[in-house]
Amino acid sequence: MEFEEFTAGENDSGRRLDRVLRIMLRERALDKGINIFSALRKRLVLVNGKKAEASQKVCPGDSIKIASFLLKESKDPAERKDFTPKEQKGGCKSLNFSLDSAILFKNDSIMVINKPYGLNVQPSFSSETSLAQIVAKECKEGLSLSFTPAPLHRLDRFTTGALVFSLSIQGAQIFSQMIKDGLVKKTYLGIVQGRMEGSFEWTDGIEESNSPSATSFHTVRVVKSNAPIAVTRAFPLEYGSFGGKEVTLVRFEIPTGRKHQIRAQSAFHGFPLFGDRAYGGTKASGHEFFLHAIQVEFPEKNDLSIPQKILAPLPEDFLNFLNSALINWKGQLII
Repeated sequence: MEFEEFTAGENDSGRRLDRVLRIMLRERALDKGINIFSALRKRLVLVNGKKAEASQKVCPGDSIKIASFLLKESKDPAERKDFTPKEQKGGCKSLNFSLDSAILFKNDSIMVINKPYGLNVQPSFSSETSLAQIVAKECKEGLSLSFTPAPLHRLDRFTTGALVFSLSIQGAQIFSQMIKDGLVKKTYLGIVQGRMEGSFEWTDGIEESNSPSATSFHTVRVVKSNAPIAVTRAFPLEYGSFGGKEVTLVRFEIPTGRKHQIRAQSAFHGFPLFGDRAYGGTKASGHEFFLHAIQVEFPEKNDLSIPQKILAPLPEDFLNFLNSALINWKGQLII
């Protein structure tokens, strides 16, 4: 009988064998009906060359051999040899995306990348490849059997900028706790319609919309009920015009992290993102909207050895819009 051999990593340490196997087989096998206990009993899975119990704890460096026939072709379309991703809306093809060139910071626990326009963070029902799939495929090898690198927060498909991924269980836990404690600060740049005079702090309830928008996008809405609170701070930086309409370059800070909160609150308070049709913005030729996570800040002293500030350079199309809209912006005004 042929076996495939895998080596346990640090992130597998102390986990029950059956839980490690469940994750491995779920990621690699088409057949969801595999009985792990039966496979162990029939010696279709061996640990360090020996029969093992489901409750056995895995140690770093353990050799785990699995009968080859249990490891069928991956159900993940991004790993199929015949898989060709569709072209992403906005001209971004996942095949042309280089993870290495997008990395802003990386250590054993955390990776921060500069997310491109038009690429989903999480897998969707379409056959388009997501950032989560790309990172998992390129970063997991040799890292762990039961732990998959994953995004620790989300950016919309058409939002660009700093996006944090976990590369270890410890990294995921510590970062998530920092988010919960309000110790991670995110700063965005956006282009809104109209001339925003003065700074604002918007505090609103936000909930999922019960009906699709006029453009069929999935949206949220601002309400005055007992919905989760979103807080967005807006600071106008420079002014310009595009297609005969006034626009403002705005710095946004979000102490909370609700879905679409910048987009929804800006629109509700009279300043929809330029091009954001889902929230009442004017259609922008060749681009949905301009919103970029320009900077993420961490506590000066943190357990993950992350720099206090990580800056994500603006993408070329955002810079081109600033130039075409005659916005006399200054980089030092961003942060």
